[in-house]
Amino acid sequence: MAALIEHRIALTCGESRYLEAGDGPPLLLLHGMGVATSANSQDLLIPHLATRFRVLAPDLLGFGLGARQVEAGPTFELILEQLREFMDRLGLAQMHVVGHSLGGWLGGLLAYQSPQRVRRLVMLSSAGLNREPAAGVGARLQPSREQLRELVRGWLHDPGRLSAAALEQVVDGLHAAAAAPGAATSLDPLLAQMQAPAVRERYMLHRRLPFITVPTLMLWGEHDPLDPYPTWSAQFDALAGDMHRSSKPWAPPGARFARLPCGHHPQWELPRQTAALIGDFLLAP
Repeated sequence: MAALIEHRIALTCGESRYLEAGDGPPLLLLHGMGVATSANSQDLLIPHLATRFRVLAPDLLGFGLGARQVEAGPTFELILEQLREFMDRLGLAQMHVVGHSLGGWLGGLLAYQSPQRVRRLVMLSSAGLNREPAAGVGARLQPSREQLRELVRGWLHDPGRLSAAALEQVVDGLHAAAAAPGAATSLDPLLAQMQAPAVRERYMLHRRLPFITVPTLMLWGEHDPLDPYPTWSAQFDALAGDMHRSSKPWAPPGARFARLPCGHHPQWELPRQTAALIGDFLLAP
């Protein structure tokens, strides 16, 4: 198993912490939303991806164990600039990008704004398509470990898939991020963009999707409650997996589609299968 190494790098927007593992084509792995979320939210997925890729998983600005208090941020604009500067500092002109939930939203924005930076894109249970913010996205609580265990179990379609050891690994990462100084209020500027309907509309992916030209895989759990995934799951078989023909055709031109028998967190419920689908797509001719 590839060693997981923690790094810190000073960027103009603040200190960025990131995890690195593996060797191969560089892959930028972006986590989702929440005061307890960080690069460690991908801990169960990274080892499977690291067998085929050089995985680089940063704490997004305002998240995790990097810079939590950011002047005039974090915002969508500052986080996207963080990602571009992060790549610049590592000498990586182009990378594969895989993003979960908020990370998929950011990956879509990056591919729209800077297509030359993105080799291939995987939007894993991507946000930025759901018109309304997900329930609980603005929670400021610093939950106990037991509360986190219950939250994780509640997020899974089949909690039995997560072993006791894997559950504790997930909880370790969530607890460390939630307990970081300033965590409770660090995401307020980003939440303001996400929760005000008129402002949220400015950043939604729908108008940008027709102009995303990089090869894209849209991968989700068939029990994910966020739009458009309930509709896509219901229509998937009838449309032979071509969601461009869906009643919610919210995808880049030429995008490929795949679903897994899980909820919003495939990287927790089915990490090996998720990594296999991601790797096969990214390395396909």
